[in-house]
Amino acid sequence: MENAELKLKSKNSFRDFISARWAQVGGILAVGILLLLLSGGMGDGQAAENLPAAEDRIAEICSLMDGVGECRVLMTYDPDSPDRVYAVLVLCEGADSVSVRRDVTALFCSLYGIGANRVEIGKLNK
Repeated sequence: MENAELKLKSKNSFRDFISARWAQVGGILAVGILLLLLSGGMGDGQAAENLPAAEDRIAEICSLMDGVGECRVLMTYDPDSPDRVYAVLVLCEGADSVSVRRDVTALFCSLYGIGANRVEIGKLNK
């Protein structure tokens, strides 16, 4: 009887966790999809001189996320494939918040298919 209660309790805890975080996960996914739509042809051999403009667009969208505030983005690219992002540096006002750092890292990891170890978040000084 005790095992059945424990299993039921752990399933409910997982459901409670997911339902509590659903708004955050949905927000990150929505921003990611929006960034993909706005980036348009980034993966089709776009000229390197247009890449800073892409960083500005991504920074602008990223700054719309809850708690991020003003944002600057610097991306480095794979030397073998200049259209592929290698690492990202994000400077934002909200970098003191653990949840902002986590959400911004998750956004760039999912958007560019890079590991969290290639995303650095720092505090933007004005």
